[in-house]
This record gives sequence, structure tokens and C-alpha cells, in this order.
Amino acid sequence: MTAEHPLSAQQQELACLNFRILEVTPDSVIAARRTFNWDCLFTWVNYTVFIRRVSCLTAQVMEADQVTLMQKAQQSNQSPLPRGFQSGNAVLVVYVADQVDLEAQQLCQRRTKIRFAQFYLPAALDQDQQTYLIRKTPLWGFIYYTKFRYILNRLLKPQGTPNQEPRSTAGIVLTGVIVLYMVLLVVVLFSLSS
Repeated sequence: MTAEHPLSAQQQELACLNFRILEVTPDSVIAARRTFNWDCLFTWVNYTVFIRRVSCLTAQVMEADQVTLMQKAQQSNQSPLPRGFQSGNAVLVVYVADQVDLEAQQLCQRRTKIRFAQFYLPAALDQDQQTYLIRKTPLWGFIYYTKFRYILNRLLKPQGTPNQEPRSTAGIVLTGVIVLYMVLLVVVLFSLSS
């Protein structure tokens, strides 16, 4: 890819974030990675990132893309573990646009439909460097959103620095509680059997 490619900064950022590039076209980049998150209840997350260059981003474009990109993510980044068995899919879509209409801005900023062990998060950057992405953390999957926002922000405004992905504080607390509960359960069962 040449430096003139409109998404070269995002492609370099994907490399900094340890993604493998699956496909590059003049107006898109697709990348994937599988990450084990001990801080999120010991789960694997299969990330598929789609970066698209568009002139005008509308809600209609985003809605049409959602079905297509979800299917493409399932085909191109398959997990060895069944979805939901300590494994989930995160489809992150970044639009680099000249214009982002109001409906598209709102679509990027609101919560997406709840799916079992699967997330779809769109985000957008306009020509004025204004970013649009989900701000509020939904209850469903809350332990992952720190990571999702971090990746989306890095792709919207590439930094070109090594990956310093944050840990999920809520996930660490929840994981700790569950581990302590399991240890306590084993101790109680052991003492009852003695």
C-alpha cells in the first residue's frame, strides 16, 4: 500500500494493535485478531474490523452495511470455540467520511441491538475530525466496552504508537468475585466431605 492510500494511517494503526490484515481495497481495509482476555471472565474475543472510506455517510448506508458486514465477519474470522462458550465476536466498523449526516451520527452514538456473545459497533470520523461513537456503556457486555472504545478511538484518530490496550476494571472485579466464589465453594465442599 502506498502512502497516498486514503486509509494508510488506519492500516498502520491496525498493525500497532496486533491485527492481521485480511483485505485491502482502494476504499476499505478488513482486519482480524483473536484475543484472550483474562480480565473479562477469561474469554476469547474474535475482533473483525472494517474500515471504509465514504464521501457521505448516511443511516441507510450503515444499515445496509450491517447485515453484509456481520455475515462477512462470521465467514472471515471464525473461532475454534463456539460463540458463547467463553468466546464472542466483536465487529467494529470505522467510517472515514467527508460528511456524516445527523441520523448516521446518532446511529454511531446509540446502543446497538443485543445479541448473544456478539457485538456490532459502528463509529465515524468526518472531514472536520469530529468523531462519533458509542459513549454510554450498555449493561449487556459492559466488561468489553473499555476495549471496544479504545480500539475505535485509535482507528478514528491513529496515534502510531505501540498497543497499550486498557484492562477492563469492571471485568477484573467481576472475574475476581467469581474466582473467589469458586475458591470458597471448593473450601466449603472439601470441609463438608471431611
